[in-house]
Amino acid sequence: MSSDRDNGIDVEEPPQMENNTITIAPGILRNISDEVILGFKINLILYPLMVLYLGITFWYVTTKVVPYQFIDEKFHINQTITYLNGHWSQWDSKITTPPGLYLLGWINHHILKPIFKGWTTLTILRLVNFFGGLVIFPVVVLRPLFLFNALGFWPVSLACFPLMTTYYYLYYTDVWSTIFILESLTLALTLPMGENKSLWASALCAGISCLFRQTNIIWCGFIMVLAVERRAMISKQFTDHHLNNYLKLFIFGVEEFQTVVLPYAINFGLFFVYLLWNRSITLGDKSNHSFSIHGVQFFYMTLFLLGFSVPIWCSRNFLRAYKSRCQSRPIKTFFEIIGIMLVIRYFTKVHPFLLADNRHYTFYLFKRLIGNPRKLIKYWTIAPIYHFATYTYWELMRPNELVFNSIMPLPVKESINLPIQLTHISWTALLLCTFCTIIPSPLFEPRYYILPYFFWRVFITCNAEPILEDIKPHMNSDAPPIVISSTGRLLWEFLWFMFINIVTLIIFTKYTFPWVDEPFLQRIIW
Repeated sequence: MSSDRDNGIDVEEPPQMENNTITIAPGILRNISDEVILGFKINLILYPLMVLYLGITFWYVTTKVVPYQFIDEKFHINQTITYLNGHWSQWDSKITTPPGLYLLGWINHHILKPIFKGWTTLTILRLVNFFGGLVIFPVVVLRPLFLFNALGFWPVSLACFPLMTTYYYLYYTDVWSTIFILESLTLALTLPMGENKSLWASALCAGISCLFRQTNIIWCGFIMVLAVERRAMISKQFTDHHLNNYLKLFIFGVEEFQTVVLPYAINFGLFFVYLLWNRSITLGDKSNHSFSIHGVQFFYMTLFLLGFSVPIWCSRNFLRAYKSRCQSRPIKTFFEIIGIMLVIRYFTKVHPFLLADNRHYTFYLFKRLIGNPRKLIKYWTIAPIYHFATYTYWELMRPNELVFNSIMPLPVKESINLPIQLTHISWTALLLCTFCTIIPSPLFEPRYYILPYFFWRVFITCNAEPILEDIKPHMNSDAPPIVISSTGRLLWEFLWFMFINIVTLIIFTKYTFPWVDEPFLQRIIW
């Protein structure tokens, strides 16, 4: 790979491939088949270890640490018990999400309670998320995508994503909301039941996911764009003329409305009926979950993604590229940072829950860093960090964009054979859906970044570049080539997630404090 760093632009030469070995640059090779096989083996080894760790910690947390309803569990547990008692018309006005979790909990309770009569209702209901995160998410949802993009991610790693893993132990809506909407994505990309049935199944999963989190209707739109795009680029032959591709996408969507668009359009129709009935996207407690323009929320998200994706982006060359970009475009960089400062100044919402609830990391992060009243920290320190985080978010996706030739036709005849990559259209759709999901929310809540992370991460092919050392090909042409691999980075990603999980679990179990209006000791979670 050669790069022009003077202008901050990467210029990639097409790699040459022979016997599953890609020539990255003279004297530098990458053995794809070895990486894929090794990745499969490591996942098979790590998965039972992950099951063992989560199983032991789930038992410990549930029986020893919090054998009582914790924070929002009291709303979810009580509503499920209301359904178990047969009172289907009763609804707690404090609950803001639809009853998907409670229906799932009702089913799970009726299955497990006759078998495990000694288990408490709390434990049985928590098993809903535990089973979903331990089995359904990595095996059913992520594994098929992994088979199509084995160099991009490992299911065992993403199943340990810290913001998700926290809720494997509790009875919250996030786990199954994520499972159903990502299963919709998996079905749309892998087409396991054939094109027609898979798209209808994808739309069904997307619709079910909205019963857990209303904003998933936005991600349903993103998946629909992907479904249309992956067929339109073949049927209409996309080129490097971006505006023409948008037009071709629209025309194809109209022509194939019944086969591709209609399954997802039904979800939009049902959601519109819901809005007319509820007169708001939020159920229940509307006063504390009102619409706002919380622009800085996007930078909060990129900051979290920056931290979680350290094993993916961290390298000397990446940092040099950012430095070169800032040096070669100083005026543009300056105004970008000034723009971020203006967003911090005028589009920061401080929700009362954020300042009143010290049981979340965001309370301490906002109080001591993000919301620090000292301008040196709030603006001149934080804004450059947001700038680097946004650069990282963008640059990790950019090399993975599927580009088109203005003359040569696409050498693929069926959408199932397309790589798991976004085009300029779906990349734009991803950004728009991310904005629409997080910016209207006035509450600084890391849970809201789970889906933006996964929809971003599964389309990234991991870099094979070493993390610390530089690659220096041998000057002697007769010397054996250097073989690089992404396996180390993917392993570090798993270890990094597990390290964060262990640290947060230690804090959760060891650091306690009382609340006057709560009968049990309180703890810190995401």
